[in-house]
Amino acid sequence: MLLRLLLCLLLLVSLRATPAAPAPARDRIVVLVTIDGFPAWVWEDPALPMPFLRQLAREGATAQAMKIANPAITWPNHTTLVTGVLPARHGVLFNGMMLRQGPDKPLKLEPWKDKLELVRVPTVYDLAFKAGLKTAHVDWVPTTNAGTFHWEFGERPNPASPIERELQASGQMTEQEVREFNQRNPPWRDVYWTRAGIHIVKQHRPNLLLFHLLNTDAVNHRFGPGNHASLTAYAFADTCLRDLFAAVEAAGFKDKATFVITTDHGFKQAKRIIRPNVAFRQAGWLRTQGPTISACEAVANTLGGSAMIFVPDATKRAKLLPQVKALLAKLEGVERVFEPGEYAALGLPLPEQNNQMGDLFVVAKDGYAFTHYPTGEDVVTDVIADVYPGHHGYLASDPKLDGMLVAWGHGVRRGVQLGTIRNVDVAPTVAALLGLKMDNVDGRVLVEALAERR
Repeated sequence: MLLRLLLCLLLLVSLRATPAAPAPARDRIVVLVTIDGFPAWVWEDPALPMPFLRQLAREGATAQAMKIANPAITWPNHTTLVTGVLPARHGVLFNGMMLRQGPDKPLKLEPWKDKLELVRVPTVYDLAFKAGLKTAHVDWVPTTNAGTFHWEFGERPNPASPIERELQASGQMTEQEVREFNQRNPPWRDVYWTRAGIHIVKQHRPNLLLFHLLNTDAVNHRFGPGNHASLTAYAFADTCLRDLFAAVEAAGFKDKATFVITTDHGFKQAKRIIRPNVAFRQAGWLRTQGPTISACEAVANTLGGSAMIFVPDATKRAKLLPQVKALLAKLEGVERVFEPGEYAALGLPLPEQNNQMGDLFVVAKDGYAFTHYPTGEDVVTDVIADVYPGHHGYLASDPKLDGMLVAWGHGVRRGVQLGTIRNVDVAPTVAALLGLKMDNVDGRVLVEALAERR
């Protein structure tokens, strides 16, 4: 009898000493915001006109810099932010899916493939949905037909979707505005994405909202980063963020909301443009019909500060790739040509693991960027009318590609300086804020930013 009593006491002590597993945050909201193309070096500018985000930073946790992933472009890094793994694992290498069309044909980018075809691992929104939490997104990519969002308003709005219909019924959008959405200018679209986010929050109260503002990226491409036009775009993003925040509080989430505000990549400026497909055409490896590539033995798909080089015919690769590499290495403005044996160190897959991956990966020097145009005779030119001066896509290790991050609100410690983090840390941290756990990720929970659970 005494032994049984002692065993019961030991069991009670062990149960009290073991913390209960966190419960999913059904009464709270976590908002993951990306302000596209927001470098850490811009965030460091004390004259950056973003007073509302500065306020959140003072009251929350901030990173000095956030290291991003290769390729340093929008869709791969948005996918890393919600999966916690690098593109070598999640599979998204372009702003869409790169499709092979034949042994002598250029590759074709298909942006709107289903998310399940593009993303090879679970996301934090999949995890939240399966845990019974309410999920939503506005302009998050790639999410086409994801199946794990309760509400969404995409980069290409669908007139037949519920949120679009609700916005029309409430007089916040017209049928024509939905139909012509992608023909409108970037700041106009940010206004309506913000309007959609506010509507979703107020009417449907999701537990997780993914929210993406795009105008900053468009302005930085068009005019270059860090100038008056660029700073104006950040000021406008601050206004959109403030309006969304106000809606979250108005929806009854005061003291129950967490914001994680971050980005997908930084930005640089280029004054010289490299056109590898012109060099390939001059070498006899590429043919054009007007401005279009009609056939090729070698072709470049460009990403701004880098490019993927493909030899579509597998039977020609062994012989042709050394010649292609030698040509590229001699071009003005080329920093380095990487071969597949070096991809793992960049967080990139081998071509046999993901057939969207190039046979070579080439990176530009400071002040240079790549463009895909195959026509003309000059392989390297000054910035011209049809090529913008602002670029990303350089190596993710470049400090100017580092992004910013601010976390604020429920579950976040005040006044924490996080130093340098990685964007693979965002998804597991968002999961923890939701009371969930992401397994088998490349990142970690930013425990130093999180307040003790009560």
